[in-house]
Amino acid sequence: MPVTINTLVLAKNDMYIYIHRDVYEQAVVLADRYPEFHTLRTEVGGSPLNEETAKWFYEQAPKPLHILAPYLCLVEGPVEPEFEVVCGVLHVITAMIHVRNFVVKPPEIRRSVSFSLSIREEYELAWDRFFATAIPYKERYGLLPQQPRSMQEPGDTHVEQHDAQALPATWSSVAELSGPTDWPPSSARAQETTGRLPVVSAESLAEAERTATRNLLK
Repeated sequence: MPVTINTLVLAKNDMYIYIHRDVYEQAVVLADRYPEFHTLRTEVGGSPLNEETAKWFYEQAPKPLHILAPYLCLVEGPVEPEFEVVCGVLHVITAMIHVRNFVVKPPEIRRSVSFSLSIREEYELAWDRFFATAIPYKERYGLLPQQPRSMQEPGDTHVEQHDAQALPATWSSVAELSGPTDWPPSSARAQETTGRLPVVSAESLAEAERTATRNLLK
């Protein structure tokens, strides 16, 4: 069960995805503005390397999270069509750039933004932090009695906002996405909370990418 405030849970086909409210709201705006995959794909740009994975996620992910699929094309390296991997990659991307505002930046700025596969190590650190702070589902009845506030969406997808409760989940059926307000970066938080140092080379590269991206998108 997540304890982070402003955490929503998207559910579809027995799969649960934890997402920050800010990212959810950005996705709602993008989904309304770009009703087709290829329209947003053209605006985002990037490499065709992960286009098939992006199309797969666009079709399979719960709405409005599906609209973030084109941003996978910004990754310079193969991303497997697996929900845990894809959501982990998007977790890092949405923490580094404001996806709704990204598409209105000048084309030369958008073309200069990319992510290396080192972001996979960052999302694994974010997972460590999530499980370190989350509360085991079996202990939920010993917590505060707040009930989740459900916001039903059309079709087979629904979303719930949680204060101190969440849906049951397993490692294979849950993923986490955080927004730009989720700062400091997940890798830094994991180091503070667990005392475990990240791999120096990957962390240095990720920090350089983050700094360059923030400077470009100011």
